[in-house]
Amino acid sequence: MTSKLSPLATPSLIIEGLKLLWHPRIRWLVIIPLLINILLFSAVTWVAGIWVGDWLNWLTASVPEWLQWLAWVIWLLFALLVLVIYSFTFTLFANLIGSPFYGIIAERVIAMQRGDSDPTPQTLTVLLAIARDSFIRELQILAYLLPRTIGVLLVTFIISFIPLINIAAPLIAGSWAAWTLAIQYFDYPADADQVAFREARKMAGKQRWLSLGFGFSALGAAAIPVLNLLLLPATVIGGTLLWCREYSD
Repeated sequence: MTSKLSPLATPSLIIEGLKLLWHPRIRWLVIIPLLINILLFSAVTWVAGIWVGDWLNWLTASVPEWLQWLAWVIWLLFALLVLVIYSFTFTLFANLIGSPFYGIIAERVIAMQRGDSDPTPQTLTVLLAIARDSFIRELQILAYLLPRTIGVLLVTFIISFIPLINIAAPLIAGSWAAWTLAIQYFDYPADADQVAFREARKMAGKQRWLSLGFGFSALGAAAIPVLNLLLLPATVIGGTLLWCREYSD
């Protein structure tokens, strides 16, 4: 399958998703997880801010004297690494909390994209079933991602103490985070289309650069303080739009 969208153009899908947040068929599905994530965001940011400041000060102080001229570069690289970890971790937990709502959002965006402009109202029982299945699927994704993520973090942690080679640490962590976020956001519409998680991963892999492009866009959106609370559901919509236009039949 040949993509019509450039990987560099994927941020436009998140912007498009941002414009759709207050659509009457989606609005309430955005507001409820938004309120929950505000509490999560406030707590995580406060704790991370304290820890990161102390850690970076220790890190720059431990640089050998002969590498002092590189201290500011090392500080910048590790600040970037911490930002990647923060964005990735926040997104994982926020998506876990929002998954019951995001699954319904993906289903409704798919219906809108495929011309279902006047759908039959869904009963509470149907909505709860979709929410339950989305949450269970999110747990399955986490079971796949977490051990691999721990492995990547261990590798980046080890090489971060090796002069010069440590420059690659943010690149490795960022690439893995982008890939996992791409998989996560593709899986909402894939689940709605009844595509198995394994098959969705294969489909994303066939267009790896496009998938990574969207993953980096998602990572960047998650890294913007405060605004990321709205950008998370917007990214769900953006991933669904990408799924409908580039990945599904």
